[in-house]
Amino acid sequence: MWGQQQGMTVLVPYDGSEQAQYALAAAGEKFPDRTLLLLYVLEPYANHTEAGGHSSAGTDEAQERAEQLLAEGVDSLPDGVDVETATRYGRPVHELVRFVEDKAVDQIVMGSHGRDGTERLLLGSVAETVVRRSSVPVTVVRRQPTSSPDRVLIPFDGSQESRRALSHATDQYPGAELTALYVTYPASNLATPDKLSPGSVDTAETAVGAESILDVAKQTAETATAPVTVETTEGDPARSIVSYSDAERVDHIVMGSHGRDGLTRLLLGSVAETVVRRAATSVTVVR
Repeated sequence: MWGQQQGMTVLVPYDGSEQAQYALAAAGEKFPDRTLLLLYVLEPYANHTEAGGHSSAGTDEAQERAEQLLAEGVDSLPDGVDVETATRYGRPVHELVRFVEDKAVDQIVMGSHGRDGTERLLLGSVAETVVRRSSVPVTVVRRQPTSSPDRVLIPFDGSQESRRALSHATDQYPGAELTALYVTYPASNLATPDKLSPGSVDTAETAVGAESILDVAKQTAETATAPVTVETTEGDPARSIVSYSDAERVDHIVMGSHGRDGLTRLLLGSVAETVVRRAATSVTVVR
């Protein structure tokens, strides 16, 4: 039975795959004082040799296997981590989104792919769809976590979502080297300051609206515990973000789900999904 949750809860979709294990380890390391909710989704008609559906014995075996994998996941966590498990039956994306609403989940931490890459929970398309539909921040984990990230990239276009992403990054990774990246698309004559901290950024002229993107970034970062470096580049937003991340060996990307105007600026939903799909590092998408 699920208890009454006090404080932040983190959902980890779990199917025992390597990527799901990475996600669970990352959640346990990042949120050791939060409740982790491990969810295994049993997909309907997963046994395609019985096109009409599962036999009762097959369903029981699948449930037992799910419970075994969840137990193994719990055992892999350090002692003292508050963790609860559950199984649900249905389509993964639908059940994950519904679970977030039912259990008042605050964040999702999930692997990028699932068991076998074909038949189990977290196919790449599932991760991307959850990123699109979730009402809470989603972290898609790519690799085994080794420590807190040293270098965090925040794609920034001045939109409310990118402001939230910058605030999230400064709050969650105060000890990391933070870089806000503005992609000009099409190109503009935007100046590049060295640091984003109170009193250290000169106003830059831009054609994207009354508020300077750099002014917005400065205002958002003023409460940061460390300066935020601001850089600019030109080109296709998703491709530029991924290329920058690879070239600069970024450990983590934190980005908004949508961008300025919802149509014309940087972080369209498709951009966030493309970065999730193509980035070599873990990505957190913030609402």
